[in-house]
Amino acid sequence: MKVTRLIVMLCGAGLLLTLLGCAGTRKNDPNVLARSQRVQAAMSDIASAVDRYQDEHGYFPKGMATLRETGYLSIMPDLTREWNFDYRTDGGQVMMVEAVSTGLMPDGEGRRIQFRVPDDHWTGYGIDDWP
Repeated sequence: MKVTRLIVMLCGAGLLLTLLGCAGTRKNDPNVLARSQRVQAAMSDIASAVDRYQDEHGYFPKGMATLRETGYLSIMPDLTREWNFDYRTDGGQVMMVEAVSTGLMPDGEGRRIQFRVPDDHWTGYGIDDWP
């Protein structure tokens, strides 16, 4: 009888810990989804701007600053405070656009979103990674 009671208590404690662990995820948090979607929209704009620049100049821009300075890209200031954006090219096409959060982003520094352009594949914060 004491062994059965102990087993029931241990199982209950394990279930409680499991539920508490799940309670920490914010998978359906509308704020996380909205932040992620804003960043994804900016990343799509970056990929398009890099393509347009390359089409018109015959070579890729040296970096994000070139895109902004030449008027190919405008990103809202709050996004550039909360996220660092970069892109990679290879073989005449944009391969990836990446965003990494700064310490000013509400969910903290180091969150990543990656957009693999050739296959239109997204990963990271608010997509398959949740705070």
